[in-house]
Amino acid sequence: MQSRSRRYFRELVPMSLSDMVMALGDPIIIFALASLPNSTLNLAAFALGKAIAVFFESPIISVLPVSNMMSASKKSSEVLFRFVIVLGTILTLSMSIVGLLPESSELISVQSEVWQQASLMVLLLCPWPLMIAIRRYWQGQLIHAGNSKDIAKGAVLRCLVLITIAFFLSIATNSGVLITAGALLSGVLAELVYVRYRLSQIHVNDTQTQHTLPTNMMSMGRYYWPLAQSMISLWGARLMLPILIAFIGELQLAAWAAAWVLVISVSNGVRMLQQVVIRHLQNTSGKAYEIEREHLRKFALLVGIGFSLILGVIVYTPLSSPLLSMYVSGDSLLTNTIRPLLSVLFVLPLLMAIQHYFMGLLMLKNATQAIGKAALTANLYMVAGVALVVWINLPLYMVAVQILLAMMLEIALLGSAIKTRDLEPIQPKA
Repeated sequence: MQSRSRRYFRELVPMSLSDMVMALGDPIIIFALASLPNSTLNLAAFALGKAIAVFFESPIISVLPVSNMMSASKKSSEVLFRFVIVLGTILTLSMSIVGLLPESSELISVQSEVWQQASLMVLLLCPWPLMIAIRRYWQGQLIHAGNSKDIAKGAVLRCLVLITIAFFLSIATNSGVLITAGALLSGVLAELVYVRYRLSQIHVNDTQTQHTLPTNMMSMGRYYWPLAQSMISLWGARLMLPILIAFIGELQLAAWAAAWVLVISVSNGVRMLQQVVIRHLQNTSGKAYEIEREHLRKFALLVGIGFSLILGVIVYTPLSSPLLSMYVSGDSLLTNTIRPLLSVLFVLPLLMAIQHYFMGLLMLKNATQAIGKAALTANLYMVAGVALVVWINLPLYMVAVQILLAMMLEIALLGSAIKTRDLEPIQPKA
């Protein structure tokens, strides 16, 4: 078990590092905004504006794994690149339209000052989907070529550029919108250039594949849509959370933004467990498959517990107060509002580890429909549960409880789907 765990860790660490480093962007922005004179307004606008930007990003989240697979065929890879450009451009234009509609504040019932800031942020961030889509396409090619370490290096570069730009902009201006948009876009641009540079130094050859890959835009759309749909449901639900929490108040919305980005920054470390599961089970069968799967199950639990302990240290140890106070630049009211949220959400990494372990098993059986149905059901429950919390005016930490319940529902559905299927993976064609 120990030798296997070391092997798993060696594969997981670079991939998880890239995810976690990228997720650090939001806490850095939170730190910069919390130091501004009108920090609550800026944090509330950031929560809403970034949620909208991420929603428009959601359809292209799956570009990376699809690019990895399509890189086996030069023609399919070229078709995917055209598809990515078209999809990214459509999302960018759609996002700019949302940013130009100030009357949208009536639809989401937020204060006019918050929506003014958020809509301007959305407008400035409109290149975001296209830039992210192209970056993911090139990252997928790097993974296919065995250069995943370059992805981690690119993520570190992105974080360093973001910190630098956020620091200088916070000195030059008190505009939270300019700080947010300038730092985020600069970081992504730097990473995009680096990834493209590293890709230009390698040669990606056509390889043998056991699958019939899409060779035109129509077939690529049919292939990609189910993946995009699952991400849209997830991020659509997450977009609804700050919109619903806005009904409670500006302080609660700001506290949610700060708590959520901290939790997700840590939890993202477990997402790549899915890739480790697929890598080690796709070419095994019989008794070897059962043994490897059991080792991976224990490894997933170990990783999930480890990342949950990180959040536990932030919440339940003597370091809690100084760490949280530093995180929100000494705002005691915001600190006291965040703490109950974190005391519930600290177990999220463990639940996500189990979730991604199950997803990896189902993907080996090409059971992506089961994954999509589980995600849709859980996300609908999450939105309904949070809406109920807001409607009957329960404490803010009950929002966090609903998120955990939704995650447990999804895990139960994924586990049920696994039990209804033969657990032997699909074997490659002879």
